[in-house]
Amino acid sequence: MQSFQSCRIALVLFLLVATSCSPTIASTPTPSVERAADIPAVAIIEPMATATLTKLASPSPGAKQTSVATPTPIRQVIIDSVPITATISTTNSIYTAFDFLRDYLTNRTYPVIIDGTLRAWTNNSVNVMQYAQPLGGVSYWDFWSELENWDSPFFMYNDDDGNWYPYRYDTVRDAKGKDLQAYLLADRKGPGVMDKLWFTQDAVWMLETEESRKNVGPIEDMTFFNEWGNLDKLGTLRIEVDDKIAYDGPIVDWFSGKALALTPELTQILTWRHREYGSIGSIVPIPYQKHLRVLLYNGSKKPKWFMASGVRFSDTTRLRPFATSDLPIAEMARLAPNVSRPESYINTLDGQRAFDLHADANAPATIRFNGAGTVSALQFSIPKRFDPKQLWLRVKYGDDVGSHVPLIVFFGDQKQLVLHRSAPLGIVESADNFIFYSNLPLPFQNSMTIEIENKSTTAIPFTARIALSNETRNSQLRIQYREMEKLSVYGPDYHIDVPGNGKLVGLVLVSEDQGMDSIPRIVDPKNPNAEDPVKRAWTMGYLEGNLHLFDGTGRERIYGGHEDWADAGFYFNRGYSAPVGGSNRPFGGILRYKDGKDGYATIFRYFNDLSAFRFQNGLQMNFGHGTWNNNFPVKFGVTVYYYKES
Repeated sequence: MQSFQSCRIALVLFLLVATSCSPTIASTPTPSVERAADIPAVAIIEPMATATLTKLASPSPGAKQTSVATPTPIRQVIIDSVPITATISTTNSIYTAFDFLRDYLTNRTYPVIIDGTLRAWTNNSVNVMQYAQPLGGVSYWDFWSELENWDSPFFMYNDDDGNWYPYRYDTVRDAKGKDLQAYLLADRKGPGVMDKLWFTQDAVWMLETEESRKNVGPIEDMTFFNEWGNLDKLGTLRIEVDDKIAYDGPIVDWFSGKALALTPELTQILTWRHREYGSIGSIVPIPYQKHLRVLLYNGSKKPKWFMASGVRFSDTTRLRPFATSDLPIAEMARLAPNVSRPESYINTLDGQRAFDLHADANAPATIRFNGAGTVSALQFSIPKRFDPKQLWLRVKYGDDVGSHVPLIVFFGDQKQLVLHRSAPLGIVESADNFIFYSNLPLPFQNSMTIEIENKSTTAIPFTARIALSNETRNSQLRIQYREMEKLSVYGPDYHIDVPGNGKLVGLVLVSEDQGMDSIPRIVDPKNPNAEDPVKRAWTMGYLEGNLHLFDGTGRERIYGGHEDWADAGFYFNRGYSAPVGGSNRPFGGILRYKDGKDGYATIFRYFNDLSAFRFQNGLQMNFGHGTWNNNFPVKFGVTVYYYKES
């Protein structure tokens, strides 16, 4: 396997050239809760005393009627399942943009696990000259400065064959027949799909100094600037698919949903804007059979921070080239509540069952599935008078442990019970209960056991709801959990090694204790009485560190900052999230954040099937932790969610 260091060296060289008994249950002190998101009380349909056919509230009009099973106060449940082979959610051999959206809108994140010819690609503003340094160099120089040319050798991308190229200008002809210079952001051969287009531009907080105000330039409309930054200064966005213009119009219209006639709800789950998230982006898939080009022209500013990412398929893959008229907006709108109200997704599924269980101090509550199938959705409802931090979740496939983590870790943060809502996982509350929900499919091939362990001395009751399907796939959901550990000043990247073949579908990074007082002060070589302005550190600056993903076959993806892989910008903390986390996206955001010397941050990102990083022969994950040469001795911990080939 190619090592992380050898990847950097190669780049440097290139640049240089249960039972039925009922225990006595006592209450414990009400646990502290961090309400990271502005989540209203959620009405959850509780298991009923008798089995009755009930029309459950469905976020998907026309969903089938389902019944809730009679809850049984027991410690162990055994369920038999007869398997069928799952199929990918398309009836066509020619894939469309909607085919790549369907899994996101229906929470089916596992249909395609490995394609030996599929490769991830990334075009972004990572400063490869700095990144090639042994410890990552200056990590925050991942943007084009005002005076820097677009074709600067500091910013490069690698093609499907691993060759590095600087970005370049091109010429486009506008609607009036005038030839104009354009910034070429992406030029990719097909067949493939672009899964994301993301920008971070000048922001309100940049108006704090005279120099930055000069860089931002005149602001005609402060309300617009608060909403979008100066995105409109980039001018016209052109997307060319198979040598035809698929979109050619104001860049703001693409991200506002106007260009695609998205409903307000679809706009919220497929795009985002500066005020909400510190960045501007879209995850509308853009399939192309032969060729994709993304350009900007006719603006007064160049892009500073950007990312376009996607995948390249085998040459035999057939795709319908993207057109703005292709999207079935009505069908997408029907499915959108599965994402915007994910805690209700289970209500739309057949095969629902519910059980009243209790976890004793010396015996876990157990749900065992015989045979093969898939748990399509899972919920635990725990009375608020008990502390969920005392519970651990174990999932076993046969005798093989796929995950064994604290319950709050599986559903969110490592340290706090944080209320939040995302499409695959979340924690919400009703008047009396905390509801932990998961829409990540749990396929199993030869039995599966879900156990809830209790680390306290007091028995804890809870209700489990499941939706079971008898379809299955050759994959299993796995969790790699690592508690926080203290890193070293100028130490190596924080490293995670995931074995086997699979697909990365989720990542939570927990950080605290950044150790500002332990960071050496570097003297400015031009002024011995001042700190070096380039190698300096500032509070929370470790979030500037890059994330590098690569596998044993050469697939890789580099993110130019820890907020970047969550698709956000500016650390989320400049008024974009009020309260903190309130503007989280359905797929990512921040669970906890505090600025200052005693600051901390928990960042999360969940990847749908298209954006998930596929890996073979192991996945290496390297997290930078500083503004210069990993200079922060911060504490890092992670939770990694992935489907492993079984």
